[in-house]
Amino acid sequence: MASNFTLINNDEIYIITLHRTFKINVIHLVNDLNNRIDKCISTRVKDICIIVNSVFNTNYTETTINEIIIRLDNGEMNNLFHTYDVEHLVANYISSPVIVTEAALLCLKPFTNICINCKKCLKIKFNRSIDVYGIDEIIKAGVYTSFCKECHYAYWPSYYEKTYSSQRFVTPESIYDQEYIYFGGKKGYSVKLLTHFTSLFLRLYTGFENFQYAFNLSIKKYCVLASDKESVNEIFTEINRECFSSIWYIYQLCLFTFFMSDTHRFEIPTSLSDASIYQFFDKNFDTWYKCFVKHWSTHHLTHPCRAKYAEINGCMLAFVIDGMQKVARPICKNKNKCITTEEFPDFLYIGCGNTPKSKTGLCETCQQQRILSDNETCLTTNDDNGIYDDPTTGCNVSREDRFVDVDKKISQGIIYTISPCGVIIGFDELYRSESCFMTLWHLFKIIRLIDVYNYKYLPSIIIYDNACSLFIYFWNRYKNNEINRRIVKTPSSEFVSKCSFFIDRFHQPNHRRPMCQKDRNIDFKTNSETTKKINTEAAEQRNSVLKQYQNALSSYSGQKVRVAYLILFHLMNCERNTCDNQFEYNRRYATKVPSNVSSTNDFSDKFSKVEYTTSPVLISPSAIATSFSKIDAMNA
Repeated sequence: MASNFTLINNDEIYIITLHRTFKINVIHLVNDLNNRIDKCISTRVKDICIIVNSVFNTNYTETTINEIIIRLDNGEMNNLFHTYDVEHLVANYISSPVIVTEAALLCLKPFTNICINCKKCLKIKFNRSIDVYGIDEIIKAGVYTSFCKECHYAYWPSYYEKTYSSQRFVTPESIYDQEYIYFGGKKGYSVKLLTHFTSLFLRLYTGFENFQYAFNLSIKKYCVLASDKESVNEIFTEINRECFSSIWYIYQLCLFTFFMSDTHRFEIPTSLSDASIYQFFDKNFDTWYKCFVKHWSTHHLTHPCRAKYAEINGCMLAFVIDGMQKVARPICKNKNKCITTEEFPDFLYIGCGNTPKSKTGLCETCQQQRILSDNETCLTTNDDNGIYDDPTTGCNVSREDRFVDVDKKISQGIIYTISPCGVIIGFDELYRSESCFMTLWHLFKIIRLIDVYNYKYLPSIIIYDNACSLFIYFWNRYKNNEINRRIVKTPSSEFVSKCSFFIDRFHQPNHRRPMCQKDRNIDFKTNSETTKKINTEAAEQRNSVLKQYQNALSSYSGQKVRVAYLILFHLMNCERNTCDNQFEYNRRYATKVPSNVSSTNDFSDKFSKVEYTTSPVLISPSAIATSFSKIDAMNA
């Protein structure tokens, strides 16, 4: 097309001539590569030439590319390129107090362009400006929303809201493959930052308070190191651990929920206040814990762990139980708070794990109740001979309740059950000592959450460092009809009655009496290849890691600490079980799952049938049953 303009400027003539010779887009790319690839690289001209030719499908020679580079270095084309920092320009513009603008370097848009209910297209509009925290920066961002008038659904970057009921829901699509997470308020976080904290939590045992101090200090130091010193004063807000921890918890619990089930939505709190977060925890924890136990107690049927030098390393060949006292925290001093269970109908005194009020040492609930004294409880009776330090029949290793007649004010860590492969299948926080009734309560609770028709796939071996006392305590009370001295027969207690109790190999040498050295010695009582594979020290090995969380977990409230353990153990299990891809849409790892293995789906009606991408080694249920029947026969 002919032009009516006359070239009267030398710059214009130069640009036209240049474009006819090299093409402007080629020059731009060469300029960027020339600034990016250091001049000390001997092959830089060749490298730039190959990259340019591959991008534009051209046949430029190194001589031609080198000519462009020489002209760039000589400053002949300075007028073609600006040298301004665009991000700095925009940041200064939007931070000006006299300018009202929606401009932002980052725009967080709704996760969907169509209504998920009526499938109609949605129009987005600006809602608010927020601060978004990345790994090494804080960015001003704009949040955009959309609204469906017919369905009364409001769509946000990471969730949607039913405006008529003020309910917020997260979907797999709203958090999977997203760069940023926004659950309301004036703060947003990059997924990289949330993942970074998760890694620090797992490997450096970092708590939220230390992370807050470290992150804010890093941002300040990054600004000091910046070439543009004006940016030192451009830190908008420091990260706040309360807000960050709430977002991290919600994010991880959403991933946990979608990992365990194929539910299409999950309700989250409507605000980030402590009251809403605690209500969210209380509402869902029992379901989360049930899913945790049911899934990881049957992982050997769907996705067994692999040992380094063998196909299996003892997945669910035994229940290995142990306590870990290092992670203690201040709790209510009412150690005689009681509960009742199916197995223990006569008041089981487990203590109170709530955070105490200042000065009183009691939580708000216990301040309004009468506190029982120790002589009003019936924790032990005279038929417990052989459990404690009896001079003739007692074991030299005991686990009696150490807090009788003691004003208890701190927790005793946790008690947990682990598979010999290292996968934790259940846990409980200890408010009293790790006594026999607490250990049995913990074990009964785990088994009760597993469907009865899956019992045949569970091990009939219990490994515990005080198995001798646990064995005597259980059989002194099982099917006993006397009040305060009975363990009622239930499916859980009946299952335990068919199990063999053994001391772990690490603590075995400490037990001296004949019953401990023979009947409770797994290597003396059995001579099976199956039992030889059992890693009875799995809990001791895990304790060496858990003790590192003493600082990170000791300051949590009772409502938060159990959720922290749930997330921690789930992440550990995923890593141990080689299924740590948190963006899986379902938890079905095997291409074919036994039909009588129940799902852990308590959030939706059914699971989608998606095949796993690898071929896991499945342990034959019949082989497991055969091995355990041989052990039971030998014990009989």
